[in-house]
Amino acid sequence: MRVAVERPGGGLRSGFVVGRTIADRYRLEQHLGTGGMGEVWRATDLELQETVALKRTGDAAREARIGAELSHPNVIATLGTATDGDGQWLVMEYLPSRTLAEIIETDGPIAPDRAARIGAQLADALTAMHAKGMVHRDVKPGNVLVAEHDVAKLSDFGISRWAEATLVGGGDVAGTPAYLAPEVADGHEARPAADVFALGATLFAAVEGTSPWGSPDAGSAEQLRRAKAYDITPARRPGPFGDLLAQLLRRDPEDRPAAENVRALLEGVTPRRSRRPLVLGAAALALVVAAGGLYLWQRPTAGTVGDPATMDVCALAATPTAYERFGARKADTADEKSYWFNGCATWLSFDDKGEDRLVVEYSVKQFVQYGAKEPDGVLGPLEQQADTPGICTKTAELVDGNVLQIDVKTGGTAQRPLCEIADVAGGHALEVLARDQIPRREHAWPKDSLASADACAVLEKGDIRAQLESEATPYPWNELGSWGCGWDYRQRQITIEFSRQGPFEPDDGDPADVGRPARAEPEDGACEVSLQHKEVREDRFEVVVVVLADKDVKDSSTLCPGAILLAKTVVAKLPGAA
Repeated sequence: MRVAVERPGGGLRSGFVVGRTIADRYRLEQHLGTGGMGEVWRATDLELQETVALKRTGDAAREARIGAELSHPNVIATLGTATDGDGQWLVMEYLPSRTLAEIIETDGPIAPDRAARIGAQLADALTAMHAKGMVHRDVKPGNVLVAEHDVAKLSDFGISRWAEATLVGGGDVAGTPAYLAPEVADGHEARPAADVFALGATLFAAVEGTSPWGSPDAGSAEQLRRAKAYDITPARRPGPFGDLLAQLLRRDPEDRPAAENVRALLEGVTPRRSRRPLVLGAAALALVVAAGGLYLWQRPTAGTVGDPATMDVCALAATPTAYERFGARKADTADEKSYWFNGCATWLSFDDKGEDRLVVEYSVKQFVQYGAKEPDGVLGPLEQQADTPGICTKTAELVDGNVLQIDVKTGGTAQRPLCEIADVAGGHALEVLARDQIPRREHAWPKDSLASADACAVLEKGDIRAQLESEATPYPWNELGSWGCGWDYRQRQITIEFSRQGPFEPDDGDPADVGRPARAEPEDGACEVSLQHKEVREDRFEVVVVVLADKDVKDSSTLCPGAILLAKTVVAKLPGAA
């Protein structure tokens, strides 16, 4: 890893000079800068013959512990510490770069699309921090390193803390006034939402040339006053990017998006650059004759999901005749048979009684992974993921980066060519997607269906605090729609999932009194409470699964009272609740 900023010059700083060796290992090569949290040098690790960055700081050990918790491509890596006399040094990766502050000062404000590319990387870095229960507390252009090809990394964790240690009392405020969230400027806790505000303020400065709290010429005291009063500078660049900044810079922390949602918001306001052109099957192309020429035209939405709340996954299912060559006598397709709101199931029967059958499950999933490549803008191909006894799984990446998954599972004793059946199911789905996005549902979900609910909205802050011993920012699960949500704080976790399942079985746990039929089951450091919301057919119910987990708890049953309390709260917030 490499950190810090190349600056011309250098010279004497605190008695240190170029060529001095620190801790008999690191030779100082160039002074890079001095800030409130210490001075930074480019240095040579004489043992490994590598370039590193050294930061002289009063609390290197604490910064190193924080840095050791993070390993992310958009976070400057901490390599260790070094002691030289009575001085403590933090050893970091060295990144040949400029800070975003230097770019703004030297080159002027940057274009919104460039700011969005940089901001998306910073949002990923903050997501990783917040998932660890940490807040940065000093996100600003001076702590954003921008390298070649606009690779951005977040640096300087000098005042970063674990979330429970961020309370600032006695009127003291930690951070840089120009980028402080109003609640922090007013002396309240710096929570993850404060980092999101600071990210918005940083991007505001990138495109506007100054902080939301005004020019630095007015002084930090005036910027702090404006932050407390939420006297925000209007953006001079209206449009989609300005609207996004307004979301990040909302006064109420609860109204700001979580860091894990910011990348998608940024990508939504700027054109995405595909590394290669859209490639679709022949069915997606139409011939158009104009001005004597022959042109190819394709729908811009082809191969994409569209709005998850209105997509009809069952419209991707193959017709019964497609399976006749395998001996199938009947194909019954219904989304109610699926266990997910982003899926559909086709039951293939190979005898008249339906005893010899298998299921073809279609599901559409969001693919998100730190450091993952951007979508290629290409539909397919269908690729095999698993072929084990009783199941074959195949997937295809969609144009927008989401994933279509086909699972074929045996439901009888007869041997069937599961992967060949998966090819038929997947091939038909890709033909549909080659023409356009996933078709829309003919009818909207019922108002009282969980499909129309938001899993992140069924718990109050007080309920979260009671079980986690802290407030926590909700994060949607890595799925489409709003059908899963989680809250983490240190070793404890709450998750909510909306799905479907059959009637309760005797081994599904003990009955739980939550106001709806429910079962509680402790296992492996967690207690899971499943409650029935509504019956959608004779053998399928919409259910809410509430899980309270604590990796340090040895007796999982001790978590069940808390999980049951959470489930009672959830019941009162479900669609159709009195």
